[in-house]
Amino acid sequence: MTASATARARARRHTRVGQDLPASSNAPAPRPKRGTDSHLRLVPQPAPRRRAVSRATRATLVVTAISAFIIAVVIFQATIAEQQLRLDALTKDLRMAEAHYNNLRQERAELLSPSRLREQAVMLGMYQGLSTKFKEVPADVVAQVMISTAKMNPLFADPAPGVASAGAVAQMRPVEVEQP
Repeated sequence: MTASATARARARRHTRVGQDLPASSNAPAPRPKRGTDSHLRLVPQPAPRRRAVSRATRATLVVTAISAFIIAVVIFQATIAEQQLRLDALTKDLRMAEAHYNNLRQERAELLSPSRLREQAVMLGMYQGLSTKFKEVPADVVAQVMISTAKMNPLFADPAPGVASAGAVAQMRPVEVEQP
């Protein structure tokens, strides 16, 4: 048993033995006689003040909750405004990129137009042929070409149609190969 439990048990025994509690709660508690070994006395319990404390506590809680809600709304609105600014900036960048892409497409179409290609060919000394004749390539020539290109990189030996039409192979610098 703890010391406080022991003290409570002694106080109960003393009240049973012949000491009655005072009738009024404001009256002082009776003192034990000098001959007893108890040094404890009964203290009256204060009257509860529930209503005044609970009203103040409720008012404080309500004010705190309203303040927290208002702060949360302000933070939420600020976050929305910030995200809207980011969205506007991204939309502007997207429009500029689309305009740049359209300009590049138009420039590419102008560079690949048949009339411009014809002009460049004339400036390089090329001329348009008057007639077209097809020649058949003998099988032994095809076999010799296949043998000579067998060890080549497949990108150069047999380029994909998109690569060949884009001119990626034609724009590469010629590499000098040593003949054995």
